Amino acid sequence: MNRVTDLSFSLNTTVMKIIGLYPSDSSKILHEKYAYVIYIVTMIPVAIFCLLHFTSAANITNFKSNDFWMIGIIFYTIKFFPCLKKRNKIKYCIHYFDDFDYSGEKSDYNEILDECISTCRRNSKIFFLGCVGAIIGLIGQTLMNLNELPINIWLPKFVIEKPVYFHTMQFLTLSAATYSGLACGTVDPLMGGLCHHATAQVRILKQNLQNLERFLPELRDKVAESRIIYLEIKKCARHHQIIQNFVHEYQSCFASVIFTQFVASSLVIAFLCFQLSRMTMGLNFLTVANDLVVATLQTLFYCYYGTLLIEESQSVSDAIYMSRWYEYDMQCKKALILLMERSKKPMTVTAKILELSLATFTMILKRTYSFLAVLENFS
Repeated sequence: MNRVTDLSFSLNTTVMKIIGLYPSDSSKILHEKYAYVIYIVTMIPVAIFCLLHFTSAANITNFKSNDFWMIGIIFYTIKFFPCLKKRNKIKYCIHYFDDFDYSGEKSDYNEILDECISTCRRNSKIFFLGCVGAIIGLIGQTLMNLNELPINIWLPKFVIEKPVYFHTMQFLTLSAATYSGLACGTVDPLMGGLCHHATAQVRILKQNLQNLERFLPELRDKVAESRIIYLEIKKCARHHQIIQNFVHEYQSCFASVIFTQFVASSLVIAFLCFQLSRMTMGLNFLTVANDLVVATLQTLFYCYYGTLLIEESQSVSDAIYMSRWYEYDMQCKKALILLMERSKKPMTVTAKILELSLATFTMILKRTYSFLAVLENFS
């Protein structure tokens, strides 16, 4: 039987394994060395030249359409390094719920899990195809004009003057863009999908709490029935603790990654808006507008699923209240009260100092507007 996360993230883990962000089951040491080599060779040199170009005061308000990639590569170099270091922890986090022993009939929770799997697969396909399309477009533009770099970066004069060095930098730049695109197209939907899996687990927990009587066999012994209910409440409390532990693992794996993306999105959205304000309608305008939509949705994606997790975890107490708690004995009631108290604190993912929620998304848009105003004044 296929595991839940294999069904949800098969595309993600396959591509991540190719670029070294997901550990291989065989040749672990060799694959780890491969992961670091491909990251260092592909990302570091281009990121340095992009940073030199970005920090040039003469160019800071004179961006072209492909400079979306330049800003992205700078931050993606920072963003994906924690993924490289925590490859094994990320694998553990991905498969966290695979071996969980669900209570009740399969039909009770299969619908929730099927919906979650379908959503994760859909998001992964959309993100991956979008990023692959952007990579193909960048490669196509480069092949149409081999005398220019696909992305504006700073280069020493001797590199520009010698064709061999220049075309080598063209290849390295396209490699960095390809690595960044493939990583974003798989890691971003993976992070949102894992958060959605946690939300699905909370929904299953709420369903179990609200219908504790379904676990009762045909008994007329009130003492035996109360004992069974109490044991099921203990299972639900354990389930709640498992979900909380997962959220902690998730945060330790991806907090710095998401925070870097938030910072990058603020800058990218501001620069793209600034660029659009100075362009006339045409192909370049549509290209920049598309990049703006992608960057905005990328940030919204994290925040949306973080908000779903918060809202579902806050309603655990409501699910307990909607059960037939008034028919239980005192021991069961006390156990439910303890679970209600523990569920008062919502399950939130904090990316360093920013909470993963729609409120954070709104705050990022406000900061982006402020930065855009600074750019307008600077120009």
